[in-house]
Amino acid sequence: MVNLFKKVIFYLIVGLLLNSAVYSEDSFFDDEVIFEDSDEGFDEWSDDSDIFGEDELEIEKPFSWLDLGVSQKWGFNPASDYTTSMERTELKLGTSGSISDSGYGEIEIKATKYWPSDSNYATESSDVEVEKAFVQFSFDDWSTKLGRHTIGWGELEGGALDVINPSGGLTDPSMISQWFLSATRYFDSSDLSFFYNTNPRVIKSTLFTLKNKSYDEFGVRYGMSAEGGDTAIYLAQLVPNNALINLSDGLVYATPYHLLGFGMNKAFDDYLLKFDLAYKQNLQHNRLGQFVKTNRIDWDLAFDIQKNDRTIVLSINSQYLLDFNNDYLTPTTTGGVSTDRNNMTYMSRISDKFGDSDWSWNASHSILSNNDLSMSSAGIDWDINDNWKASFGALYADAKPDRALSIFDEYQRVSLEVNFQY
Repeated sequence: MVNLFKKVIFYLIVGLLLNSAVYSEDSFFDDEVIFEDSDEGFDEWSDDSDIFGEDELEIEKPFSWLDLGVSQKWGFNPASDYTTSMERTELKLGTSGSISDSGYGEIEIKATKYWPSDSNYATESSDVEVEKAFVQFSFDDWSTKLGRHTIGWGELEGGALDVINPSGGLTDPSMISQWFLSATRYFDSSDLSFFYNTNPRVIKSTLFTLKNKSYDEFGVRYGMSAEGGDTAIYLAQLVPNNALINLSDGLVYATPYHLLGFGMNKAFDDYLLKFDLAYKQNLQHNRLGQFVKTNRIDWDLAFDIQKNDRTIVLSINSQYLLDFNNDYLTPTTTGGVSTDRNNMTYMSRISDKFGDSDWSWNASHSILSNNDLSMSSAGIDWDINDNWKASFGALYADAKPDRALSIFDEYQRVSLEVNFQY
């Protein structure tokens, strides 16, 4: 089923690429001026615009159908004499465009070169991944999407309901795409959507083999829109994004659990209140000498404040175990530590621009798992021009000893990234 699913996507994507190439070839021999989609209408063009100037004409870039991105990333550890922990080059190639009157598609492939000083070089020197590859068809009040992409649920990114796609980890929270079939039915002031994944991705340690078989993931969302806010109800069978080690037999498992959720947002002038609530049934957990299933309630509350270019985000997250025993254990790299019945996480973040310049800055502070881990970060971004961008960041973590996150104690990272987009 998975192989057939991927073959269908492949042939559709090849058709998209050929279709895009034909359009680009036509543009090379077309003497007419082409007006691309713009937020501005014809009545917003002034007579002083130089688009019709005698000295210069707007010329479409060569290979306009191709999206190209190159990133060079460095990461250093100040605590170890600035030893390089990350040195890699990433190349992204992609294209997008219409397939038919009602169809649209995108594909993006990322190739990564790990240099000898990169921490990943010990296990792999390079990697090629399909970041995105999907086709989407819209007709009447329906929209369907088939292929590799990400699905975001809930109001808070990475929150109680945003659990369909696994993330890169605590220090790299970017979502990992998966193969989905999804569809949405639109009504006047509401929408109904569902998704299906026949082979969900599970993050597991390279030292362990996943014991159980693969399960299907599927879910339904019903959203309602009203003046000043939105609400939604969620129902799903999901596979944990991270496999859990059974401390009794040393094997790792990722068996399905069920989710019933509710999300809402409400706008007040420059303020946005967001709330997510999720009931999760049959989550796996370790007890002393046992591997059991338990139920949990997760919720998030966030407050966004937007003033011109300045954005402030304050959020709180809770994970409360309904079925709790004093011998519950959380696995660590060396064994297991006691589990708290209620884990609270707090986060604050602020970002702004330096006046009207091309420079911006951000800073954040997070307190995880009842103060088991405290993490602070700061960064500066420079939009050099339409093609070039540079980012500088720093992160420091402080963790309690003999707790689940103690591996991050005194974790430090200074990073630099240079991006080129075409």
